[in-house]
Amino acid sequence: MDDAIVRASAQPDASRPGDPGGAARRLSIVVLTHNRAHLLGGCLDSLARQADPDAPLEIVVVDDGSSDATPTVVREWQGRDARIRYCRRPHGGIAAARNTGIVNATGDVVAIVADDYLLAPDYARTVVSFFRANPVAMIVRFRLVAADDRFLSRVSHAYQEASTSRRLADGGRFGGHRALWRHRPAPTSTTTEHGLEAAGAAAFRREVFSRVGLFDESFERAEDSDLTARLRAAGIPVHYCPNHAIRHRYDTDLRTVLRTAHLSGRYRWRYYAKHEAPALTGAALVRLRFATKLSALYWACWRSAQAGSLGKFLSYLPVMVLIEGANKAGFLAEARAARRRTRAARSPARGPIAPD
Repeated sequence: MDDAIVRASAQPDASRPGDPGGAARRLSIVVLTHNRAHLLGGCLDSLARQADPDAPLEIVVVDDGSSDATPTVVREWQGRDARIRYCRRPHGGIAAARNTGIVNATGDVVAIVADDYLLAPDYARTVVSFFRANPVAMIVRFRLVAADDRFLSRVSHAYQEASTSRRLADGGRFGGHRALWRHRPAPTSTTTEHGLEAAGAAAFRREVFSRVGLFDESFERAEDSDLTARLRAAGIPVHYCPNHAIRHRYDTDLRTVLRTAHLSGRYRWRYYAKHEAPALTGAALVRLRFATKLSALYWACWRSAQAGSLGKFLSYLPVMVLIEGANKAGFLAEARAARRRTRAARSPARGPIAPD
């Protein structure tokens, strides 16, 4: 049993077995977890039920310094499934956990899933079949759906779908919200014409990380957006497969949802500052905030109209506004903090700046 504390190296091991531009010879599924033992068991159960993918399969659980019953849950599942390996590391955040999984995986194809995902029995087979059928493809990601019908799960998924629809419509570009008004149908077959991140239970050929590097561990959120920007710069497309769904168990505690949205907003600012808009002005921030809120409300209205339920729209709307408000509050808070840091760096004689 792999019970040692591990750390990710700075770069993936390029000497590992691989099959560049060819079939997947070995698949590693990395499961990321931190203090969610109550969810991890369900994810591992779905992986234990995987149909034979016609390739060797390993399951690498990366425990990012959990203090709950996660080690016990993993040991119990290791007793049932010999394919499960356990990598426990000091808490370092989701990007560090992703890197630990990549470095410790042995497959030439590495899929990364979260502990709140439930994988269909043909997930592993779908990944292997995709790379065999598409020898030049480097990355494939899938569609997320809500795993249950609880109210906050439905609202959170509707909010996520608004973002997905925007990225399918406009490529996810900064300031690209104008494309929202030019609705186009969702794709029904695998495509690279989108602005989606390399997330959604994405699977990567190992050589991807040799070309663009690992996840940036300075990002506590938006680490997948940062990697995707580097992929685009390197000319590596992300294939989106909408016909295979991953069931996502959304958090049903509103306070947790809002805290997560606020944190995501802070790191979204860092992403924009690094990749897309390093010279944003205060006026641009106001326009972005308004446009993004408007787009979220637009998609909420559109989807509710599709469902033919005014009552559903009226019940979703207040929560959608709260989530969007928390996200934009985080975005603006990080923008202000960045300006304070910039002023402090330019005027060292003025004394220290109070921490955020």
